[in-house]
Amino acid sequence: MARATRVVVLGLDAMVPNTTERFVAEGIMPNIAKLAERGCLTRIRPVIPAQTPANWDTIATGATPGTHGVVQWGSHIPGEPVWEYHRAEAFNAGLCRAEYLWETAARAGLRSVVVNYAGYPPTTDSAVHIDWLFQPARSYFDLASPTVYHNCPDLDTPDPLALASASGWANLPPSRREPLESPLMVAPSSEGEGPRLHLLVVAEGDGYDKVLICSEKDASRPLAALGVGRWSEWVRGDFALDGQGAIEGAFRFKLLELSPDASRLVLYRSDAYPTDGRFCSDRALGRRLVEALGPYVHSGLTVERHCRGVLDWATTDEVLAAEARWWSRGARMALEATDAALVVLHWHILDCAGHRFVQMIDPTGGGYEPARAEEGWQTLRDYYRAADRFVGAFLEEFDDGQTAFIVVSDHGMPANARAVSLVNLFKERGWVALTDDGKGVDWSRSKVFFSQNHLWVNLAGRDEGGVVPPGEYEALRREVVETMRGLTDPENGRHVFSFVLPREDAPMVGLWGDYIGDVVYCYEGGYRWSGPEVLAMSEERVVFPCRGGNHGPMVPTYETETTSVMGILVAGGAGFRPGVAVPRLEQFKFCTTDVAPTAAHLLGLDPPAQSEGRVLHELLEGFAAERPERRLVPTARRIVHRPTRRPRPIRLQGDVTDEV
Repeated sequence: MARATRVVVLGLDAMVPNTTERFVAEGIMPNIAKLAERGCLTRIRPVIPAQTPANWDTIATGATPGTHGVVQWGSHIPGEPVWEYHRAEAFNAGLCRAEYLWETAARAGLRSVVVNYAGYPPTTDSAVHIDWLFQPARSYFDLASPTVYHNCPDLDTPDPLALASASGWANLPPSRREPLESPLMVAPSSEGEGPRLHLLVVAEGDGYDKVLICSEKDASRPLAALGVGRWSEWVRGDFALDGQGAIEGAFRFKLLELSPDASRLVLYRSDAYPTDGRFCSDRALGRRLVEALGPYVHSGLTVERHCRGVLDWATTDEVLAAEARWWSRGARMALEATDAALVVLHWHILDCAGHRFVQMIDPTGGGYEPARAEEGWQTLRDYYRAADRFVGAFLEEFDDGQTAFIVVSDHGMPANARAVSLVNLFKERGWVALTDDGKGVDWSRSKVFFSQNHLWVNLAGRDEGGVVPPGEYEALRREVVETMRGLTDPENGRHVFSFVLPREDAPMVGLWGDYIGDVVYCYEGGYRWSGPEVLAMSEERVVFPCRGGNHGPMVPTYETETTSVMGILVAGGAGFRPGVAVPRLEQFKFCTTDVAPTAAHLLGLDPPAQSEGRVLHELLEGFAAERPERRLVPTARRIVHRPTRRPRPIRLQGDVTDEV
C-alpha cells in the first residue's frame, strides 16, 4: 500500500494544462517534467464555480462547494441581505463548513505547515500558518504595497516624484551637477503612517548617476546608495498603523532608470513586511525565519505592477526568485521545527499573469491580435519558467525519496470573447432597481440579486430587507430561469448559458445546501459575467465584446486549443507510480475533490471528515493493474414477439425496459 513520510501540496493558481504541456515539450519546465516522469501530468476538473476560493477550499477539504459552503467569491449566509456575500472574507475559515486536511492530520497527531492558504484564522495549533491568502495577489500582513516612484509622464503609479534643487542637507557629497531631492514616502497599505524618507540625486560623473535614500537630510548616513540596476540592502522603517500600533517593517529598493539629466528617474520599492514574525502563527518561529532568511518576501503585488506595464520583467523575476528561495527554505525550517508531515501552499502568480496575457495567445478571445501573439507567448513563457523554478526550489528542499509531491491548480484560464449583462437584461423587466443617477444598482429595492454563478430572489420573510412576497417567488423564479435560458447572442445566435437551474436541480452540478442561490448557472465557453459597472460604462447591450482572461463563469470542462478552464495535476515521488500516462479523454475524471483524500491516504490517514472525493488509486503504487482485456462474445438472441389482440399504439422510444 502506497505511503509517504511527508506530503507537499504545491498549489499553483491558474496553471493551465495545455499551456504547461507546450512549455514542458519546449524544455523550459524541467522540474515539472522530472516530477511528471516520477508520476503523472494530467488535467484536473474544477468544481463549479471554477473560482479561486471555492476550489482552494475544495482542494483542502475534498468537499464540493455544496458541502463546504464557499459557493462563490465568499458566501451568502441565509437570513442576511441577499447582496451581502462576505467577499472580503472569501478565504476565512469561518465560511468553510468542511474539515481541512491539516485538521484531519491534527486528529491523527500529525503536524502541518500551511503557507499563504485559505482557512484562517488558524483552526488548530497543530498547523503553523505562514501568511494568509487574503486577497489574490496580496498578503494579509503587508504594511506597504510595492510601488514605482518616478518622474515620467508615461508611467501611471500613485507615487510620482517632483525633483527640486537640494536644500537643507548636511554633508552633501561631491556632485558635478546640482544635487536634486524629493521626499520619498512609504505609504502604508492600511490606515496610519509609514516612514518618511528623502531621496538625493547626485552626479559623480558627467551626468546624474546615483541616488541616495536617507532617513534624514544627512547624506553621510544613507540607508541606500544606488546606481542603475543596483538593489539596496533591506531597509527597516517604523510604521504606526491602526489596529497594529507601532511596528517595524522591512523593504528594499532598486534603481531602474536614471537619465544623465534626471528627466527620467524610476525607482522600485518592494512591499514592506513586519520583522517581528507576526506573519507566522508561531511568532517566535516567524522571528527565527526572519533572522535566518531575511525579511518575508511576497511577489504578488510586484507581479501585478509588471502586468500593468509599470515594472520591467527582470526586476519582477528577481523578486520571484527571492520568493521561491524564502518560501521553500521557510517551509523547510517550519517543518523541521515542528516535525510536521504535511506542507500545503498556495502561489497566485500564474493567475495574475493569465488574466492579463492569455488574451494575447488565444485566438478565440476578444483581445487577440495575431501580430502580438508571440509577445504574449514569451511573457507567459517567462512566468511558467518562474513557476517551474518555484517547484524546483521545493524539490531541492524536500525531495528525499520519502516525500510525495502534488502540484495542483484550482482552475485554468481561457480568454474572454463576449460579456453578458444581466443588469441590462433585467432592468427593463423591473427585476433590478437603479440608483437615482442611473449609474448603479440599488439592490435593496431590487427583486433579485446575482453574483457570479448564483442568483437570489430578494424574498420577504427569508432575507433581511426582502421585497418579493412569498406568493410571487415561484412565478418570478420561473420567469427568470426561462429568460436566462432563452438569451442568445445577437451576433452569432448562440445561447450564452450552458445551463440555468433552479436550486432544487443544482445537485447534479455539485451545488446544494442553504448557501447556494435560488438559481445557479454557467456560461458557455468564451462568455463572461458582468455587473453594475456596465451602467457607469454606458454599455446598454446585453451581450457585447470584451477582452482579458477569466475562469469562473464558464463550465469547468471548456477548453480551446491553447487554453483551458481545467486545472492541472502533477503528482510524483513517494507512493506514486512512475510514468503514468492518462489518456486525454479520461483526464476529466480527476477532480479537485480528489486531492485531499489522496494526500491523506499517502500519510496513512482517513480522508477529511466531509470529503466527497476519492483516492486516486490508479496513480499510486500497489493499486494499479493493467486494464483488463475483454473480447465481445455475442450474446444477443432472437426473441419472438407474439402479437396481442389489439395493436399497440406507436410510442416514443423510452429506455430499454419501456421498449420491451
